[in-house]
Amino acid sequence: MKRKSFSACCLGMAALMTFSAPAAAMAASLSDYDEATQEKLMDDTLEYSEIRALVSLFNPSMQQAQITMDDSLSVYRNGMTEYKDRAAELRREADQAEEDGDMAAYATYEMNAQIMNELANQYKDVVEQSERMSTQRSIVSAEDMLTRGVQQMVQGYAQLDLGCRIAEKGVELAQAAYDSALTQQRLGMATDADVKSAANSLESAQAGLKSAQDSRASLKSSICLMTGWDYNADMTIGAVPEPDLEAIASVDVAADTERAVNNNYDLIAIRHQSRATSTPAQDTRDRNLQDTEAAVRIAMGSLYETLQQQKTAWDGANAAWQKAENEKAALDQKYQLGMVGRLEYLQGELTYLQAQSAKLTADINLRKAHEDYLWQVKGVTVASTSGSSSGSGQQG
Repeated sequence: MKRKSFSACCLGMAALMTFSAPAAAMAASLSDYDEATQEKLMDDTLEYSEIRALVSLFNPSMQQAQITMDDSLSVYRNGMTEYKDRAAELRREADQAEEDGDMAAYATYEMNAQIMNELANQYKDVVEQSERMSTQRSIVSAEDMLTRGVQQMVQGYAQLDLGCRIAEKGVELAQAAYDSALTQQRLGMATDADVKSAANSLESAQAGLKSAQDSRASLKSSICLMTGWDYNADMTIGAVPEPDLEAIASVDVAADTERAVNNNYDLIAIRHQSRATSTPAQDTRDRNLQDTEAAVRIAMGSLYETLQQQKTAWDGANAAWQKAENEKAALDQKYQLGMVGRLEYLQGELTYLQAQSAKLTADINLRKAHEDYLWQVKGVTVASTSGSSSGSGQQG
């Protein structure tokens, strides 16, 4: 099977539970799931809906008795540095492609650089959040944080995977253009310079594809490690579900804000502090409680506003996608009738994939905004409350 050390996982979970108050809410072993679910969890496909269970059962961090997670977060610290460096490298490649006038390669490098930079920032958030957490935090809050991190990694992977398809189509288009240039040269209709230019474009497209594939492979390895596979496992990462428009439309920010205040881990910790014997100390506790509650309320308002903004952006992207689908259908029909050549058709396919990428980005941005909102309701602080993000959490 795909998992290396399930018995070690159970032992690690047992050790973690000695530090945990609400551990009864979590499954300590695979046997806590029904047979159908067990089979799905142990197959070679990571479905988005399985992330929480896989983190609970197989994440290396959850197999360690030390709740501080200093050692277990090394993958995030290393990943933060790796993806920052990768983003910088891709930016340099993008700048060079722009100088060379190769806008297709520029777009590929720029898109991948943005994804790498976002992943680096997400890793940074996880590290900073963990460093602020108490060593006595619950198993649930640890799993909340890790689950959110893996969700965002899988979202980034979906974008990189489509980016690879776009880059592959770019190579196909560049190869066709190069072949056409050679044919035209033989007919005396193209110069050596034309052929050389086409060859350079093909080489640039191939380099862009290799870069995109490397970025995708690197992120897949990180996802494997965080969900219990070997880093080079032959497994499939399932699609990210589309945003739940009905649930988004039914959001009740006033009620959800009260739930967030009740569930917030930091507030729970302050409420559970012993009553201070001195008036100044008690005043400090009360002030911390008031300030933290106010910060949670502000964060909920900010997350709700972001959710509405992403929904508006999604509406525009969805309309553009509908148009792109209609244009692609018309292009397919023209190509079948011989009304457009292969080069024009390949360019149309590339444009279609780029539109699909824009739609996927809008889907993921809206889904992430909704998930962040829901995480905040559960008690996981995901919005900035005092100049930087906090990530403690408590399931309500």
